[in-house]
Amino acid sequence: MDQGLTQRTLAERMGCRLETVAAWERDGSEPLARRWPAVEAVLGPGLVPERNGLPGRVRCARLRLGLTQEQVTARTGLDPRTVRNVETGRHGPSRRTAERLAAVLGTL
Repeated sequence: MDQGLTQRTLAERMGCRLETVAAWERDGSEPLARRWPAVEAVLGPGLVPERNGLPGRVRCARLRLGLTQEQVTARTGLDPRTVRNVETGRHGPSRRTAERLAAVLGTL
């Protein structure tokens, strides 16, 4: 999304370093989880990369809230491997796990 902002202006508005914004553009890397709320606040909603299915919705919801997987595990009481496996699609969540994730991340 082209807002006509320089990298410097974007970095200032987001509260991060110029080098960080430059790396996102140069390498095509994604911001850290804690940066996504600021990205969407400055550039607008809908920028968190969407992925298909429940794993994608879980990851997208987590990033929109600016949470790391570790923060989600702390808030849900789930094992870190469980959260990781749900996000990667390696294992589907049990009903109990899905309810805990939804309580923290919102409707999935």
